[in-house]
Amino acid sequence: MSDSTLSGWLLAIDTSTEQAGIALTDRERTGELSWPAGRTQTESVLAEIDHLRGLMNVAKTDIRAIGVATGPGTFTGLRVGVSIAKGLALAGSLPIIGVPTLDAAAAPFAHLAAPVIVVLAAGRGRVVWARYDHGSAGATPRNTTFAQLLDVLVDLPDALVAGELSAEQRQQMGAAGHTGIEAPPLQNRRPGAVATLAWDRWQRGDRDDLMMLEPVYLHGVTKTATASRDHL
Repeated sequence: MSDSTLSGWLLAIDTSTEQAGIALTDRERTGELSWPAGRTQTESVLAEIDHLRGLMNVAKTDIRAIGVATGPGTFTGLRVGVSIAKGLALAGSLPIIGVPTLDAAAAPFAHLAAPVIVVLAAGRGRVVWARYDHGSAGATPRNTTFAQLLDVLVDLPDALVAGELSAEQRQQMGAAGHTGIEAPPLQNRRPGAVATLAWDRWQRGDRDDLMMLEPVYLHGVTKTATASRDHL
């Protein structure tokens, strides 16, 4: 399938965590909105999609594909985002493309020579994280305590750490001597990254089965009792 047959706009939705985001792209032009939705995704996402369409003068019928972040993420957030994405895809007979949330978080840093560690808060002092080299995951995501992640970073002094880090966690990393911390708001995921990764798959003719596409929840990532360089 050639690129010329796959024109139009792609809508991307990311509600993996309390930081929600949407993007519209036709690859030449991209608009995105990101906001701390908390637990209001159900009410806010559809309204913000209409808001962004209005800002960019994109009609519903101009949208030809749907991208959606598939996690790891929170149960409520992902359920909202994936349900909205599936509903839009079903109503418009549109292809749907799932994008792993950590892939989207790592994508803006794919050009770096140093490894990138992307992090999602998993609650109760735990984090879900993965290492990426040039945009590719080196291993499956890990669910560890933050202290265990700090132990891993001792062996990765040049790594950049991005994603959902609290101010306290950034301070702890600095106290441990790790300075490669992406500062807010650049540490946050970009909905435009979800859109870009979904667009590239769409152009290759690669799509997901609407009925089979399922999110991956934070609690579904296997907890790692110990974390070391052997996991990377």
